[in-house]
Amino acid sequence: MDFDFDQLVFSGGGIRCFWHGGFLSEAGDTLALSPQRISGVSGGALSAAAWIGRRERDLLMLMSEAFRINDANYAAGRSNFTPHQEIYRAVVETTLDKAAIEQIAQGPDYQIFLSCPPPHLTPGTSAFLYGVLYKLDQAVRSSPHLAWPKKWGLQRLCVDARQAARDGQLIDLICAAATIPPVFNVPCWQGDRVLDGGMLDKAPLPEPDQGRTFVLLTSRYDNLPQDTRLAYVQPSREVAADKIDFSDASKVTRTWEQGEADARTWLAEQGDRS
Repeated sequence: MDFDFDQLVFSGGGIRCFWHGGFLSEAGDTLALSPQRISGVSGGALSAAAWIGRRERDLLMLMSEAFRINDANYAAGRSNFTPHQEIYRAVVETTLDKAAIEQIAQGPDYQIFLSCPPPHLTPGTSAFLYGVLYKLDQAVRSSPHLAWPKKWGLQRLCVDARQAARDGQLIDLICAAATIPPVFNVPCWQGDRVLDGGMLDKAPLPEPDQGRTFVLLTSRYDNLPQDTRLAYVQPSREVAADKIDFSDASKVTRTWEQGEADARTWLAEQGDRS
């Protein structure tokens, strides 16, 4: 395979996104990625930021330590009676220090995708409706690019994350991108009520979509687009991490390690084909 890619996509998947870090830590030197455009959604928005800011292993260490300290997914007195929102923000703020944010602000075009429900729906209704449609679409169509939530009015919002870094808003944007109801509150971004962008597309392509694209997934799909411009890589099996289990640090490290092992296998397969 020709490893000259113009675009890099980090799919969503919550804590499963640590597969991204493991894969790139093993395959990164061989791939020598230098994309013009990068996109991320949900937890993939943080994966992308850590990769651009060169903080992937810091993120692994900090998230693992946070999960070692936290021993339950229920916490009285926290948002929605869960520790998720507070832990996630603390890890994002610590991982993306001033130097990392400056690196991102000066780096390649970097886009984060959110989704916007119709304004007439209440936050609870929109979270429930599009959560159900998301689950059904995934189960029936088995594609990272969903169709049903869009048909029912969910709209895509593309945000310039590089500009957000320059404006001091990147932390808020990354946290807004990873809001999975009901364990996260439904936030607003610049006046718009937003949901996790992964409810609309698990791996949204950058805008404009031009050139060859390398797409990092976190789950396995039966139906991937057959397009020579797009190179999808996906885990060899279901990863250890659960999307919203914040109580088991071993799942984070095992998911990272699977990414490393899958990268070695994938690179060997590419060598066999050449």
